[in-house]
Amino acid sequence: MKRRHVSLVLALVAAGAGGAALVYRPWQRSTAEASEKPTAGESKPSGPTATDAPAVVVLSPEKAEAARIAVEPVAARSLGRSITVPGRLQYDDTRHISVRAATAGVLADVLVKPGDAVVAGQVLAVLSSPEVGTARADVLQREGELRVLEEELSWRGKTNEGIFALSEAVGRKDPLDAIRNTFRSVPLGKGGEGVLTAYSRLRLADSLAQGVSGALDNGAVPQRMVRERMSELESADAGLKGAMEQAVFESRQAYRQSEVGVEAARRRLDVSRQHLNTLLGYTESMSAKSAPSDLSSVEIRAPFAGTIEQKLVSTAERTQLGEPLFVLADTSRLWVAADLRERDWSAVRLHEGDPLSVETPAIAGKILPAKIHYVGREVSAETNSVPLIGAIDNTDGLLRPGLFVRVTIPVDASRTVIAVPESAVTRHDGSAFVFVSQGDREFREVPVKPGLQDRDWIEITEGLQAGDAVVTAGTFFLKSELLLEADE
Repeated sequence: MKRRHVSLVLALVAAGAGGAALVYRPWQRSTAEASEKPTAGESKPSGPTATDAPAVVVLSPEKAEAARIAVEPVAARSLGRSITVPGRLQYDDTRHISVRAATAGVLADVLVKPGDAVVAGQVLAVLSSPEVGTARADVLQREGELRVLEEELSWRGKTNEGIFALSEAVGRKDPLDAIRNTFRSVPLGKGGEGVLTAYSRLRLADSLAQGVSGALDNGAVPQRMVRERMSELESADAGLKGAMEQAVFESRQAYRQSEVGVEAARRRLDVSRQHLNTLLGYTESMSAKSAPSDLSSVEIRAPFAGTIEQKLVSTAERTQLGEPLFVLADTSRLWVAADLRERDWSAVRLHEGDPLSVETPAIAGKILPAKIHYVGREVSAETNSVPLIGAIDNTDGLLRPGLFVRVTIPVDASRTVIAVPESAVTRHDGSAFVFVSQGDREFREVPVKPGLQDRDWIEITEGLQAGDAVVTAGTFFLKSELLLEADE
């Protein structure tokens, strides 16, 4: 009786909607077969698939319009088994950082707010830090020391070259006046002066020795004087040789010491610059000419292009070393975080780059492609699951971290099958069937055997073939009509 009442209500609704007659007849059955009554002890079958053959529903134009029926041809489609799990969007860890104060100080100015898009290197805030001022002053001092030592090294190099050239000229016994004229503008240092003095003595001793040697032959000078002059010549020659060796040695040693001093000064300058850059959080190419007028001023810069997600400080606020100032993120790519539990264990075989499909209530009706970034290795003791992280493109900026999503994960390889939309398949009493359009508002009930389901599509393993015109919208209306007639 209850079923009869439900049928009567549905009939009234259908009559009010269409106002025209419904024709229901068993497909290819005789009138006698249709009018047979069950014998004693038999129960009357119910439902649209209770008969031996399918049924046909013929709608009047009014009811056909009210039913809003849509028809699509059956076609082959690529389907694969998949699972759907809940998840959340979150920041890409490789593009999400907390911008922190590298030194203590007072914020002189804050230049950005949440939601602002920034480029790499853009100034986010200005901090006044005495420690940075001291570090900059140290860099400037080290640069000055290096310049002085580099100038000394250059002079030492020229002196070393001059001493070597002078020693060659002396070795050739060039005239003293010619040597003095040649090396008048060449730096020789004290060593060069000593060599010239010794060479001058040698030239004089040589001249005197030659003079007494000629006079000895005439008997004008005693033998003793000749020996004295020759001894003086030998002494002058030895003195010149010693002066030259000493000058060359000292010149080379001084040059090498200058080289060591320059290298040490460069290292001290590098250390000072590294210390300064550590305090600043970025590399600053500062020199005496480019140094800021306020040595204590620090520019807090964006390390990469992105969006200011949070602003944690205000102007005139005092900050400490390591205190977070801003949260910066590049949200052009987000992560999709989901958990794989025991019932979804087949998905742990997936690899980086495998495709995912993502849906969110925030963007209804749109399927967003994503790719697996990694599948976790450790099973959580609290949730008994492993994390799955996917990467999803967000260049249009429609998605936000924290959004709830449904993640569809393929777990089997796709294959080509006959498939229909999920809305086309109707079920009753454990049986599945579809309605196939026969034209002229006639719709035939066709029992089918569903197979694999992938999102909104269902594989049909038996009952349909490619090209059949299947009803995809209005199936509930047609099913209601069948149930009404089956109860009469």
